[in-house]
Amino acid sequence: MTARRAVALVAVWTVPSLLFLAVAWSVYGAWRIVVPAPLPAEARTAVVASLRDALDRGVVAAPAHPSLARALAHGGPVAATLYLDGQVLGRVDGYGATVALATAAVAEQLVVHPAAKLTADQRARARIKVDVVVGRGPIARAHPLLKLAALHPGLEGLGVTTVAADGTRREHLMMPDEMFLRGLLGKKPLSKAMPEVGMGVELERADRLLAEQAKLGPKAWAALDRRYVRFRTDAFVEAPIEVAAPARAAADRPPPLPLYRGLPPGPSVTADTLEAAALAGARYLVAHLGPNGRYVYEQNLTTGQATDPLRGGAYSMPRHAGTTYFLAEAYRLTQASWLLEPIQRAFAHLDTLLEASACKGTLPDGARFACVADRGERRPVLGSTALTVVALAEYQRATGDTRYLDMATRLSAFILMMQRPDGSFRHVYDLTSQQASEKEMLLYFSGEAALAMARMYAVTGDERYAVSAEKALDWLVGWYDFFVGGFLYGEEHWTCIAAEALWPRVAKDRYLDFCNGLTRFWGGAQPWPGDHPDQYDLVGAHMVTPFLMPQNTPAGSHSEASLSTYLLGRHMGRPDPALRRQILATLHYLLRQQIRPDSDFAVVKAARGDGGLPGSPVDRVVRIDYVQHVCSAMLRGVELAREVPRTPAYP
Repeated sequence: MTARRAVALVAVWTVPSLLFLAVAWSVYGAWRIVVPAPLPAEARTAVVASLRDALDRGVVAAPAHPSLARALAHGGPVAATLYLDGQVLGRVDGYGATVALATAAVAEQLVVHPAAKLTADQRARARIKVDVVVGRGPIARAHPLLKLAALHPGLEGLGVTTVAADGTRREHLMMPDEMFLRGLLGKKPLSKAMPEVGMGVELERADRLLAEQAKLGPKAWAALDRRYVRFRTDAFVEAPIEVAAPARAAADRPPPLPLYRGLPPGPSVTADTLEAAALAGARYLVAHLGPNGRYVYEQNLTTGQATDPLRGGAYSMPRHAGTTYFLAEAYRLTQASWLLEPIQRAFAHLDTLLEASACKGTLPDGARFACVADRGERRPVLGSTALTVVALAEYQRATGDTRYLDMATRLSAFILMMQRPDGSFRHVYDLTSQQASEKEMLLYFSGEAALAMARMYAVTGDERYAVSAEKALDWLVGWYDFFVGGFLYGEEHWTCIAAEALWPRVAKDRYLDFCNGLTRFWGGAQPWPGDHPDQYDLVGAHMVTPFLMPQNTPAGSHSEASLSTYLLGRHMGRPDPALRRQILATLHYLLRQQIRPDSDFAVVKAARGDGGLPGSPVDRVVRIDYVQHVCSAMLRGVELAREVPRTPAYP
């Protein structure tokens, strides 16, 4: 080989990499916001104590702590937002050369702020959230693709400096958590099939909100020279207190809680914390169950807006049944008596729908069948009936009460009717033609039907159900028997739950091998400490990409299936310690996502949000199935937390 050819080969292999590194370094240097270490706990306490003194006693003084002498680029600001029962009473921004001086500037404004006129009891209940602006960077607003990743969701705020014709400059900031509290993040759906999964920033609406903050109309705002920035903050909030008397407002309040993406640190993973969180989720659902047995399907934590169970509107019968299944599961595992009446109320609604529905009849063998169809629904889906059977069987497992067995038997006859000889299921039934569709296949329903059959076998011992479940699982697992079947998976969490539910009647290695492959696939997308340093709060989440906020519901449903896979492996003498750690890591992430008294400062009282699970870290809507899947995983995870592991649990 000549020297010239050797040089050419080296260039071919190295120059593209060097160019890529040069571009990456250029982008990194131009766009990355350098963030200093957060203030220590004592400094945060000093800042909040200073602001409390201003609010409660009208005393203004700069907080004293060495860390608060830290210089603030651009003068900060330090922003203090006052929340009362989840409502924002106001925000004041203070500028200064140091954190201490900027805090004193905030205190001066609080003394004369209308919030100072609150009653002593209201001031005690109010919570001060502090954002110290610690770094700024440019923002891409022109290109549609760049706008999708214009801000680091939940970690970066949007700011604008306006310059008037006379040269007057003013700054207006929207804090990082305000971006998602106002519903500005993740609003561009990535697919029509899953409209709740999205990314991007609604920059145009954010701009209108900044104009409102500046108290300017559209024409006056458009006339200004506007320069936009992204910024990061060091955020913390007062801890809640039990207000026994007005005098307890400041002195007895615990230290402030550090916030990351708007949330304080979550509880550690123990059997007690998991059970308490699961029951908190159950209480949320019971509080959102209408007198007619229908749930408040969606609840916005920031605005208080919610669907009305007494009226029409968006609703899902599979999710109604699945949510009731979780409540029955919670009763079986905790024996909490307050769950019984709500479960029966939700079942009564299903019974009312069955009586009113045209989806019923008698099969050639004389068996009666029925299916679950919502009011006005002409094409009911298999999942509504399958998960209703799962819920009814779970209730019977929990109580021994057979009052719903006839209903479950009629619904199970429908499921058997919808199953093909090869084990697959038809998913849609047309009430007009009284025929099942042979073409439509929908997510989740085949696995749900397999679980329904396995649960019916467990409570009745009827072999028809075991045979049906086995045929369904054989078909579901066998579908992946092709070249890339072990590398790409659909949403098969119900399949693995059904496989464990059917044990020991059926104990096939291929079921366990499939579910182990599925859980490894999920685990490959699960971040661990150090993977994404700027997103350490997402350790344990189930992510598609670091650029897309993870959804909390898949983390819950995947954990349910992973728990079943772990238990199936244990039943068959093949427990997987790595899978146990994977599950506990996800449960640790989910514990932090759940709304608790220490994290509900921005949840309006009318939402009754404690125990709820929003759709993602930057979403403020709770849907009933979010709570169902996550809290079912938490409740079933209690057994893993109590287990003495062969290897250390996730810390």
